[in-house]
Amino acid sequence: MKILASIDIGSNAIRMLFEQVFETPKGPVFKKLSLIRLPVRLGEDAFLTGEISKIKSDKILHIAHSFNHLCQVFGVEEYLAAATSAMREARNGNEIIEQIKKETGINVRIIPGDEEAEILYESIFNTGKIENNKSYVFIDVGGGSTEINLFENGVREKWKSFNLGTVRIKEGIQDEEEWGRMEKWIKKNIKSEKPDFAVGTGGNINKIYKLCGLSDWEVLERKILKEKVNYLAQFSQEELINQLDLKPDRADVIVAGGEIYLRAMKAAKLEEMIVPKVGLSDGLIRRVYFKSRLL
Repeated sequence: MKILASIDIGSNAIRMLFEQVFETPKGPVFKKLSLIRLPVRLGEDAFLTGEISKIKSDKILHIAHSFNHLCQVFGVEEYLAAATSAMREARNGNEIIEQIKKETGINVRIIPGDEEAEILYESIFNTGKIENNKSYVFIDVGGGSTEINLFENGVREKWKSFNLGTVRIKEGIQDEEEWGRMEKWIKKNIKSEKPDFAVGTGGNINKIYKLCGLSDWEVLERKILKEKVNYLAQFSQEELINQLDLKPDRADVIVAGGEIYLRAMKAAKLEEMIVPKVGLSDGLIRRVYFKSRLL
């Protein structure tokens, strides 16, 4: 048994994940010990001003200290820490990473969009639920970027990251041409006439999936997704919080997130989506586990 951890410093939130890994004859089993989601929206700073404010950089440092302490409490053997879109774009991103290392000893790496897409692909593939004789369009929507992986007959054929995210849309700073770039790329790079399924990851699709009453790899139809997004769009942020029990930092981006999934599915001519409920933090833990086995 191993205990592993990851920290995902995203644009809309920061996630710390701690898992036990058990070796079995059928392969490793990952059991979640704790997932902590912290609503620190770095994208508000990075996308609007080009840098992370002192208030939020201080919060990141506090979180890094907390992660360090929790690693000791859980007895973590290995971890991976990654930062994504907001930190990629922030002028002071590297400075913050150096400060984290100096004060806490935690090594955080700002990963490029294509690597983010690769880690997400690995996290989904390693669930063992992806069939090698089918084709999939993996869609991960975050606060600052959307990652697309095209998977066909057991092979990841193409992948790309787009600067298309829910925080950008919320703040009214989304480059409208990026929508077209994503849709054009999907249409151009899909090999099969029609892929079998979309695979959706990210906090927004997880919440929409739950609101639809689905679980355990049940298929979410595009028409149902559209109906639910249109339904949510009727409510104010306050109503989404009070009536539908959404967190404040989910309520103001969930409709934008739903629209990104819908447009990606439409571009791929897909009517059905699988929602495995895994994300970058899961992928980081799986990456550190499989890397350790090669050593």
